[in-house]
Amino acid sequence: MEEVGYDNIILDISRNIYNFAELGSTEYKSSKLLMKTLEDNGFTITNPYIGMDTAFRAEYGVGSPVVGILAEYDALPNGHSCGHNLISAWAIGTALKVHDRLKKGKIVVFGTPSEEGIGPYAGSKAIMANNGAFKGIDFVMGMHPDDIWAVGSKALADAEMEFVFTGKAAHMAASPCQGINALDALVTSYVAINNMRDWIKNDKHSVIGMIIREGGKASNVVPDRAVMEVDVRSSSSLFLEKLVAKIKNLVKSISDGYGTSLEIRDLMPMYTEYRPNKTLDLLLYNELQNLNIDTLNIDTIVDAANGSTDEANVSLMVPTGHVDMKIGTNLPGHSEEFREAANPGKAGKNLIKAINATSNAIMEIIENKEILKKIKKEFSDYDE
Repeated sequence: MEEVGYDNIILDISRNIYNFAELGSTEYKSSKLLMKTLEDNGFTITNPYIGMDTAFRAEYGVGSPVVGILAEYDALPNGHSCGHNLISAWAIGTALKVHDRLKKGKIVVFGTPSEEGIGPYAGSKAIMANNGAFKGIDFVMGMHPDDIWAVGSKALADAEMEFVFTGKAAHMAASPCQGINALDALVTSYVAINNMRDWIKNDKHSVIGMIIREGGKASNVVPDRAVMEVDVRSSSSLFLEKLVAKIKNLVKSISDGYGTSLEIRDLMPMYTEYRPNKTLDLLLYNELQNLNIDTLNIDTIVDAANGSTDEANVSLMVPTGHVDMKIGTNLPGHSEEFREAANPGKAGKNLIKAINATSNAIMEIIENKEILKKIKKEFSDYDE
């Protein structure tokens, strides 16, 4: 098949998934489209994958090296305002263009649901990483739309929890002493968690976000149920684990004190901090420069991360390179402006450029054992 045909396929994939706009863990149309495209081009498909209906693993080729390519395709409630329709099209396009040039080695495309953390497959890359999906993969490539061209990535470790307090309803005026106020337990917990900020050292770059999902049904009734969601982040997974344990113990103590029962639920697997592979990112940087694209190398920036992704969990398991593809200027993430910029009719040309740069970098690694050795040495020598 001629590459111009691939370009048409790629743009059609992006357009269809943009219009499907399926929320995380329900991406049935999107995953089916991606799997069929790959299967039609000789890839062997495994689906469901690791117990996830909308996840898949697609393989082509034999032997080594083995390259992994990460496909995301979940939307947000306001549509593809994070541009995952472009990520999935990039992943398929890159796989197809490498497929045509492949004389040795293997391509593995990972279909990864719910990066946005919605539903039972939330953080599917973390689930895959925890279940050995990347064992035997030599290196991985990821991509994300952005308002700049860049290579490399930074990410904060991230954990999300839900706390459900259950008390006892009673009349607020006539018999409050016969009730157990779940909302009081929640509000005290909210304040206590908020006060923990003073305990956290600045070098951990920690973030605490909280919302109250339920707080009672009528102001004259003692609330018998209250629900709080807590999102905590840090530049260190090890520190975040300690912080999460401290928060859970604190809230449990408060709940016990008020006499409420407490249910704690982790809303997703913990996302880790990102481990960049500078060798991989430099290859991608050079390929973008060859296309006359002014590119930022994030690996050279000392600023702390300000977001989180389950791609970071992959980066701790296997060398991972990353491309940010420009689709606009000064675009706030998850916004209507971002969704409009992610329309493949507007972003199509840059999508093809990102695919060409990535596929060229992959082929350079496949054809040069010394580069792959350097990539693996950097990964193994990484100092936490």
